[in-house]
Amino acid sequence: MMELFLGLVQGITEFLPISSSGHLVVLSNILNLENYGTDKITFLHLGTLFSILIYFFNDLIGIIKKSSTFFKYFKLILVGIIPAGIVGLTLPIEKVIDSSQYILLITGVSYLFLSLLLNKTDLILEGQLKIEDLDLKKSFLIGIAQSIALLPGISRSGITIATGVFLKLKKNEAVFFSMLMGIPTIFGAWLLTFIRNPIQIGFDSVGPFLVAFISGLVAIKILLQFTVNSKLKIFSYYCFAFGIVSIVSYFI
Repeated sequence: MMELFLGLVQGITEFLPISSSGHLVVLSNILNLENYGTDKITFLHLGTLFSILIYFFNDLIGIIKKSSTFFKYFKLILVGIIPAGIVGLTLPIEKVIDSSQYILLITGVSYLFLSLLLNKTDLILEGQLKIEDLDLKKSFLIGIAQSIALLPGISRSGITIATGVFLKLKKNEAVFFSMLMGIPTIFGAWLLTFIRNPIQIGFDSVGPFLVAFISGLVAIKILLQFTVNSKLKIFSYYCFAFGIVSIVSYFI
């Protein structure tokens, strides 16, 4: 039952700008969950990966069918995932999450930063750029932002969407580009963790996987609506409260 709950948390928080890894770290510590390290948590990410593929299926097929558009998107995404790839390959992030005695404090501070970022994002006027208008420099900047999200408490969707909006992308385009960058990033994170620490995926993993997948579909729809309507400040308040909870949990 607890695994199903964590699957639900993963699906909702992977796309809503409230940090899936932050929630899983805090809840795992508060609920004293044992033997549920980042290897199993990362497997839940595969459920949300399929959420992206299914939700944006028609858009992805449309991109693939046009060779010029496909190669444009391919270059932007490739450049965008370089920073996270470098950080993921060179820094033992999963070991920090699993063993650091300061992880609740780090997560709490990260949530406070995310809260401020989301609040500021809502204040920015709608940009006019589409993904096709991005250059490699802007894509790399969004990629740098994504690499920061390897820290628990920093939402990958939140920080990449915010950076896209700061760079004058239309808000719906910023969401879509964030999701596109998430495809290789989520898969790469799972693959890297699996290579470093192979685990046996049994039948009991199917339920949490499906819960993460279905809740992820719902979360993407909510994310689009709230971003386009400049209501990210609602998540800002939530992140601030959750950050305080994480910091307090560290000291007690």
